[in-house]
Amino acid sequence: MGAVTESEFAVRNLADALESVRLAHFDAGSAACDYAALARSTERARLEAALEALAAFDPRRATIPVSIGFWLNAYNACVLTGVLEAGAPASVLDTQGFFEGECLRIAGLGFSLDDIEHGLLRGNAHKHGKLRGPMAKDDPRLALTPLIYDERMHFALYSACRSSPALRAFHAGQLERELESAARDYLRRTVRVEQGGAILVVPAVLHWYAADFGGENGVLEFVLARIDDDEAIDMIDRRQGRVKLRYAEFDWTLNSRSSG
Repeated sequence: MGAVTESEFAVRNLADALESVRLAHFDAGSAACDYAALARSTERARLEAALEALAAFDPRRATIPVSIGFWLNAYNACVLTGVLEAGAPASVLDTQGFFEGECLRIAGLGFSLDDIEHGLLRGNAHKHGKLRGPMAKDDPRLALTPLIYDERMHFALYSACRSSPALRAFHAGQLERELESAARDYLRRTVRVEQGGAILVVPAVLHWYAADFGGENGVLEFVLARIDDDEAIDMIDRRQGRVKLRYAEFDWTLNSRSSG
């Protein structure tokens, strides 16, 4: 095995810093955070240092799994540091420009959360409620886009709210397993079968970005393939496809928990 390069170390260090935050300050399901404790912790200092150390990293020289895992981790870390910088508001939506303001510099270029999520991970697709992607067609940052799009990234991005996927750190050698686990875990927590299988209640993100899953039929197939409840599947099967999707409200309330 060759020596670890400085860039490789920086990427691993970010994943390790995220994992240390999760273990020290999140609940057992990694869904709620003690932001007050995190704000004054050594884990915060380590996370911020890990982000600063990425300035010289160039994702274009990384493998596809490294690139995707890196951007997922960078997004999740920036959300955490952004919440702390804003003083842990009641909702990240209360902080002007939370998703639009620059939060990270990579390869000499600045990125916001929207740049990472919609510009890079979604191939410069438009955000829900917007008419176009966040980057111009000639934006040099688009060269850092991962070569493969994976719709499961929607369940890997932490948004510091009650409807957010759990916080996770992603690793190149385990990315496939980790992405599938993230998707299944989020759907397990959020999907409900109602009215004897006539209605399938799914997360709002599947409505906002249905096109990423191939439309409503793609959403239904994606969800049904990941439901572990045999009774629910039987109810839906008996309806022979006559199932209506209903989308749950998205709760932007900060997912804070108290110390102790």
